[in-house]
Amino acid sequence: MAERLTEETVQKIADAAAIALTDEERQTILKELQEILDFVDVLRAVPVDGVEPTVHPVPLAIFMREDEPERRHDREALLARAPEAEGGFIRVPRVLGD
Repeated sequence: MAERLTEETVQKIADAAAIALTDEERQTILKELQEILDFVDVLRAVPVDGVEPTVHPVPLAIFMREDEPERRHDREALLARAPEAEGGFIRVPRVLGD
């Protein structure tokens, strides 16, 4: 059986996540988390020796097709409409720091 959670543990988790909880919310979350941990105990009790891991429960078929390049846009027309272009590229404001 999973170790029983306490209100203090739930409050520590809430504090770490910077979430304010009322006493009622803390009790509800405590109950829900304990139910999850109890279910994990049930899963842990399932014998899985010799069972191959399953990545996907249903076999998936992957259909491949040849790439067919298309020219969808006129590069020069796009650059001509851009507010600012440089060296064949559209210039945009910096979004990352130095």
